[in-house]
Formats: sequence, structure tokens, C-alpha cells
Amino acid sequence: MTKYASNFDGTKPFSDTVWQMNLATSVEQTVTVPGTNAQLYRAFFTYASNSNVFIGLNVTTAAPGAGLTTTTANIEFKPGEPKYVKGGDVIHASSPDAAGAYLGISLLAL
Repeated sequence: MTKYASNFDGTKPFSDTVWQMNLATSVEQTVTVPGTNAQLYRAFFTYASNSNVFIGLNVTTAAPGAGLTTTTANIEFKPGEPKYVKGGDVIHASSPDAAGAYLGISLLAL
């Protein structure tokens, strides 16, 4: 696992723990963060700007129906910044896009 180091201002190393997914329409995919819950990681999510991607931490994701919907905690639509995760956490991802969506997840040990 690549360890974060602050010796190069504003830069981060490449991660050696990454996942690339092709999310089929409304089909959830999951990945389990390696390690134990004592290990913390920075998870960074990448996807096309026109993709609709839902990310959940330890909860199932689904696109909301029409109108205002209150979703379960720990589900975000297109997270725009890195998130903290622990070893053993399960990251859930789904997309309602008819053409599917590509998603990349990279981890850095903290």
C-alpha cells in the first residue's frame, strides 16, 4: 500500500491499490478495502463529468426515483473530494446511466 508523505508540497504518489469499474446500468458493484479497521486510507474517486455515479460506504446504493428523496447516510452522488475509509470497509458503486459509467477508485494509506 502506498503511504502518503508530505515531503513534496501539493503532490501525491501513485496508488498501488486501485480499482477500475465499468458500471452497468443500475447494477451495483462493490470492493472491500484491504487491511484492518485500524488502517486508514484516502479514497479518491474518478469518473467522467457527465456520468451519474452513486458511492456508498458500507451501504447499498441506488439511484433515487422522481422527486425529492432522502437517502441512507453514507451515500454520495459524485463525491468531489477524497474520503477517509478504513480497512474492511465495503465501497458500493452504481450508476443509473443507460450507457453505464466508468469509475476509478484509488487508495493511499494514511
